[in-house]
Amino acid sequence: MLKPSIFVVAAALLSSGCSIHPVPADVTGVDTKDIVKQIRCETREALADEIKAQLKKWAAAGSPEAETLSRRYESDPAAIEDFHPGLFPGPSYVQVRSFIKLFADSAIAYNFDLTMTENNDLTADINLLKPLTTPRFTLGISAGALRKRTNQRTFTITDTFGYLVARLNRKNRYGERYCDGKIVRENYVYPIAGRIGVDKTVTTFLELTVFGSLGGEEGKGPPTMADMLTFTTAISVSASPKIEFTPVTNNFQLANAALTASADRNDKHEVTIGLAIAGGGLGELDSFRSFAFSPGRGGGRTAAGRPGGSELFQGERVTGGRTPSERLAVLAVDQLKRSQIQLIPPP
Repeated sequence: MLKPSIFVVAAALLSSGCSIHPVPADVTGVDTKDIVKQIRCETREALADEIKAQLKKWAAAGSPEAETLSRRYESDPAAIEDFHPGLFPGPSYVQVRSFIKLFADSAIAYNFDLTMTENNDLTADINLLKPLTTPRFTLGISAGALRKRTNQRTFTITDTFGYLVARLNRKNRYGERYCDGKIVRENYVYPIAGRIGVDKTVTTFLELTVFGSLGGEEGKGPPTMADMLTFTTAISVSASPKIEFTPVTNNFQLANAALTASADRNDKHEVTIGLAIAGGGLGELDSFRSFAFSPGRGGGRTAAGRPGGSELFQGERVTGGRTPSERLAVLAVDQLKRSQIQLIPPP
């Protein structure tokens, strides 16, 4: 007769390490809300660094206002939420004010595509032996349970640069700031839970758009840029306990019993980041809207079915954005996501 403890061990292995609804927090303890917070706060930090760097350049060029602000923001980083064009009054700062407004109106869109797959397998092998017979008789019994669960979570978030710098991190009624504790270091095992390098994307975008005319010669066309970051993490564990017995009677005896339990988790996370500047002196926005939102382009329309407007942009793969820059940022993401679709002609 098989001992009950064998079944207890089997039941314990079957029930351990399982996730009915796989989410990132299963592995890292960081939930989706915190992942979004970390990436938005990382973006805000990058923008703040860009503002400080630009102020130092203006201060070196002889601007006393820039020198004062640069010192203030270094000593009190939270004060940067009050940065606005009016800090540079007078006719000599017309271009500076235009630059700051253009910067504030720029937008970023983040499309998250998080796929979590978990496998939990258990196999059992039991060998029964009747040793005093000729020939000896062995009866083998095996069983298994294979389980797989997959969850794909997709969503899009948009921000303007001005909102990130001026409003995202303001204290709430409880005296807490949105980014408190959310500026983290890189996580090389599970990258989506740490710093992902948004600062590199933001810096490159500003260098190419504001200083390098990404939109083309003489700044025609609204500049856009998109990066797609893909992180894959695979974790696996297995155990194979085995029990050996020495039979002493001519009845069926449990010769050995083995359990093989394995669990693996495969997480694939894609974060597509789109950045855009609309308006200002950088583009002919109306002509671009006619091109970008036309039905023949297949690039999407607003929720109301009208090109442009103030409602959400609905693309083939991504929906989001309300301001002109946010919609252009979402469009840049949508264009990059559409490139993943491969059309295979019929044979």
